[in-house]
Amino acid sequence: MKGFAHLDVLLAAPPIGLELNTVRGLRPMGRCGAMHWDDLELLRTIDELEQNETGTLANGLGLMQRIARDRGEVPDPYRDYSTFVHELLVAHDAGYLTYDERMVSQPSRDPRLNANSWLQEIRDLRLTSSGRDRARGRVVLRQLPAPDEDDDRAIAGMTLDEIARAIGDTYTDTQVARFLDDSGIPREVLPPYAGESRWAYVMAVFEELHDGGSASRRTLRSFIGAWLDNRLHTGPRPELRDRILADLARQGWFVSESRLVIGEPQFREIPMAPPFERDVRLAALHPAVREAASRYLDSHLEVAIFEAFKAVNLRVRGLSKIDADGSDLMGKVFSSEHPVLLLADVSTTTGKDIQDGFRFLFMGAVRGIRNPDAHQLFIPLDDEDAIERLSLASLLMRRLDDLADRSSPR
Repeated sequence: MKGFAHLDVLLAAPPIGLELNTVRGLRPMGRCGAMHWDDLELLRTIDELEQNETGTLANGLGLMQRIARDRGEVPDPYRDYSTFVHELLVAHDAGYLTYDERMVSQPSRDPRLNANSWLQEIRDLRLTSSGRDRARGRVVLRQLPAPDEDDDRAIAGMTLDEIARAIGDTYTDTQVARFLDDSGIPREVLPPYAGESRWAYVMAVFEELHDGGSASRRTLRSFIGAWLDNRLHTGPRPELRDRILADLARQGWFVSESRLVIGEPQFREIPMAPPFERDVRLAALHPAVREAASRYLDSHLEVAIFEAFKAVNLRVRGLSKIDADGSDLMGKVFSSEHPVLLLADVSTTTGKDIQDGFRFLFMGAVRGIRNPDAHQLFIPLDDEDAIERLSLASLLMRRLDDLADRSSPR
């Protein structure tokens, strides 16, 4: 059966509206006269549409028909679909154009084997900036990197991701783009914030700068260097800074005059918090928190925090005998109007304030710290972040210790 792989293309019917022998004003091509397609002609046609018309085409087949009509010819459906798709893919793989495949009914469909159907389903063909330059005959010379600072080597994605997550955790949705703008990132590479996670937004900006020319890379290197040197509005915690610097050194990147520059890779030990200080702080935690988190303190701090707040939740449920969970449980148990567990004398204004204040603390802890870890991948934390969160769990546990004799009758 060799040679039958393209059977679906050869037998595909012409699309509706393209009858070879009846299209008025067009010159039909014979079986031996398949049209020649050129990726530059594709780019120029899309550029013309973007400048002078609606800027969009119904689908890839519409582009093929438009070019054929401009030539005064009719493409041969038995041959020209595949050759046209080949040139379209060449332009796409070279970074000259984009298209939307989200509406393709079979995502795994191979456009080379199902050229007819695939062309009719791709949407929104548009030129990239380099594609527009090629269509208009512009030659853009990329500035060479400064040889003593940047040899075009990659900054590891893991390192960029860690920096992006730290910045995303520091700012709100409305603040993150402003921070990047205020820190020297050009506005043209800052898209409007569209509701994605903040670290993903920052990472997308980093990737665009990293993969750009020398000027874009210098902007990224200057931003990272200034952030690590604490020259921006905010910077990394000391433990995180030391870890990132050690990772960069292994890649051959170093901070000089508040920007990253190249050098010989070096392998550094990542500094850890002094063991004595860390052990003392962990030993001061509430025993129930230490017990819940102990298995993970030396390996998975994020899991330790999750287990600690799970222990808080279970203890509140056990003391209150209420079959609920999370912030709903905390809101019912610590209500100042009908409290199940009393943290203060709610007959006084001060007591009500204390009861309400701790109700919000309990609700916020399970909603803002425990719940995200229960529904998504754990976000890496350094020692300082982890111990501070465990300290909050410890505080809540100690308040539960104090209320045993003050619980109201149910």
